[in-house]
Amino acid sequence: MKTPLHIFKLLFLLTFITQFSVNTSKAAQVNEDSCWSSMLLMPDQFDPLLIHFTFAGTVPANSFQFLGIWDFGDGFVSTDSCPDHLYSQPGPYVVCLTFSICIGGGLSCHDETCVSMTIGNIAGIENSDGLLHSFYTYPNPVKSVFHIRTDTDKGQRVQVKDLTGRVVFNSIMHNDAPIDASAYSNGIYFIEVGEGDQTLKRKMIISR
Repeated sequence: MKTPLHIFKLLFLLTFITQFSVNTSKAAQVNEDSCWSSMLLMPDQFDPLLIHFTFAGTVPANSFQFLGIWDFGDGFVSTDSCPDHLYSQPGPYVVCLTFSICIGGGLSCHDETCVSMTIGNIAGIENSDGLLHSFYTYPNPVKSVFHIRTDTDKGQRVQVKDLTGRVVFNSIMHNDAPIDASAYSNGIYFIEVGEGDQTLKRKMIISR
């Protein structure tokens, strides 16, 4: 049989645990407000489908162990704090970032945010003169069909050359028109897009 002293100690311990649980819950709730999820994104200067993401949120001072999940909106995710992601197709995407951060003492805070954005849209950007300044191909690597997008809406002269310099495709193409590469062998090819005396070049890989 327990003595009254043992019973008093047990009641005191239960009261302390209960009070600690309540205080912990309140503290965690307060600290939730000190977490803000935000992101910065920057297209790569050479490939508009390659996006550099950076966590730009707010976390409590002296917090640690960042645990974040990026959902790029195309079926791929990353747990890096500052990931790079290459999209296979231009278009609208919704990117979401969910993160947790440890504060200490068993506390943590959480937040998430989603951003709608359009990937790979370079038409009309930095070409107020309406001339060709930049282009890219997608997808890259290519399995069967690829597309070309330039920063002008005009049709452009497009040539595809293999490593020997042999021209395997030559035509006037507009943005996003499909080009059939199913008959090309696996390997490295060079895309040349030009108008007048200007020609821009990029490398393309065919891999099946």
